[in-house]
Amino acid sequence: MIKTYYVNEYNEVKETTTPYDITEDKKWIWVDMNEPTKEESKILVDYFDFHALSIEDATLVQQRPKFKQYDGYQFLVLQALDLETLESEELDVFIGDDFIVTFHKERFEEIDTMIRKFVKEPSDYVEPKDILLNILDEIVDNYFPFIYDIEDKVFNFENRHNVDISTKALIDDTFDLRQELLLIKRTVQPMRDLVYRIREGKVLHLNEQQLFYITHINDHLMKQMEMVDSSREMTSDIRDNYISLNSFKMNNIMKILTIYSVVFMPLTLIAGIYGMNFTNMPELQWHDGYYIVLVVMLIIALIMMVFFKRKKWF
Repeated sequence: MIKTYYVNEYNEVKETTTPYDITEDKKWIWVDMNEPTKEESKILVDYFDFHALSIEDATLVQQRPKFKQYDGYQFLVLQALDLETLESEELDVFIGDDFIVTFHKERFEEIDTMIRKFVKEPSDYVEPKDILLNILDEIVDNYFPFIYDIEDKVFNFENRHNVDISTKALIDDTFDLRQELLLIKRTVQPMRDLVYRIREGKVLHLNEQQLFYITHINDHLMKQMEMVDSSREMTSDIRDNYISLNSFKMNNIMKILTIYSVVFMPLTLIAGIYGMNFTNMPELQWHDGYYIVLVVMLIIALIMMVFFKRKKWF
């Protein structure tokens, strides 16, 4: 589906289906292509005469965020986050002095929001670069809910110490959080690099107000990356702490079992000796021999337990 918006000589915003339908002089146009068909995609060649490589990047291949300079226009790949899967969703932008084309294979809430703003307050958008920066700002701002949600989950781990939950469940949840953070970082970090390149490279020839705006967007991306990295470090610490705690518990169990085993070793030796079926064993004829052996075994066990206690082995 194609929607075309253009600003005429009277600074009015008009809407048509395709740029071919424009019948009056225009200052600049915005063409939004949402899930376009192959026939609709021909506008990129027939009307705008874009380079074949930029069209290929937009129509065929899933790209990382990037910027390319072509003769008469610039090509950008932006990425938003899917609400359900946290997978990246690609938005391709062709921008020149008097046009901007947004090309996407999924519906973008950021584009719909930008269209409403543009139609309502056209005076806020003097040129195509204003549209681009506002779309970029909407995409970046929409990263925050995902990051805040995961950050809250990380902080909630502190409250799970008092809940009867197995260590395995906690470790599994930690790895799930780290996976979500990795998916977010895979989108946010390339977007941060892209915005930094736009700001520092001065490739779009932004004016002072637009440079202030792109700096604002870059600051948000820097903050988001810091939050993601901080959450990853916290989940790493949580994981290591639970693994250490589990190892500590296991070592204590093994220590107690070892102590009991050592205590019973001499007792087992005594029981084995007197369990042999030799005829010439004088102690077997003792009237109180059974009780004497029990007392000796008890004394040995008590001596060993006192010795271990003094050594602070348990």
